[in-house]
Amino acid sequence: MLASERLMYIKQQLDRRKVLNLRDITSELNVSESTIRRDFEELEKQGVLKRVHGGVIKAKMESILSDTMELTMDEKAILNMETKKKICYEASKLVKDGNCVFVDGGTSLMYMLDYLCDKNVKIVTHSVLNVHNILNSKAEIIVIGGKYIPNYKMNVGPISIETMEKFNFDYSFIGCTGIDLSERTVFTADMETAAVKQIAIKNALSSYLLIDSSKLDVRGFYKFSDLNSFDAVFTDEYPDDAEKIENVVVCKNN
Repeated sequence: MLASERLMYIKQQLDRRKVLNLRDITSELNVSESTIRRDFEELEKQGVLKRVHGGVIKAKMESILSDTMELTMDEKAILNMETKKKICYEASKLVKDGNCVFVDGGTSLMYMLDYLCDKNVKIVTHSVLNVHNILNSKAEIIVIGGKYIPNYKMNVGPISIETMEKFNFDYSFIGCTGIDLSERTVFTADMETAAVKQIAIKNALSSYLLIDSSKLDVRGFYKFSDLNSFDAVFTDEYPDDAEKIENVVVCKNN
């Protein structure tokens, strides 16, 4: 297959799937990983895609990100894994024995439980994304019920909201679909997940937003908060030419 044919194939698959895994494309085209890496690099130069750990994503959203367009948890889980682990690790340092914390759903937060489970804390979450992988936890983990959304692997709705209102937290760790830096607005793609986030922020002494840099300047369907609601924003990279926000904690991979 010619290089031009490979590039066309990658573009077509990216339009259809929104995220591509390096190994999958290598297998589909029956070429070496180094060849596909060069193709990814070329398409990134053209502004078609953005390279992330393990694959690529579309370089720019051309419309508002809603729940009908958003990737599934399984698709997002392969993106920026090491970056997400680093962000969660740095944020988890805030938590001390005896604290009560809320951990939001989404792949940006899925590693928080790994770093909190050895602490003598109470953890409340509406996500089952990583709960089943936790064994012999020192922490007490409370998974609230509600309407289960398979795409997000989390519980939402009236039961979740009623239960969430009963808790108070030392810290809430929140994820999002994107941030509009110019308007200081934080978005999610789904209204029902937004309600749980808002209660968690309201009922916490301190709230922190955890995102990887691919979510900067991405607009979602539903505004659930603004940046002033958070004590700090943990991310992996913050461009020098971006709109300035206070209390950004940049977590670099070693």
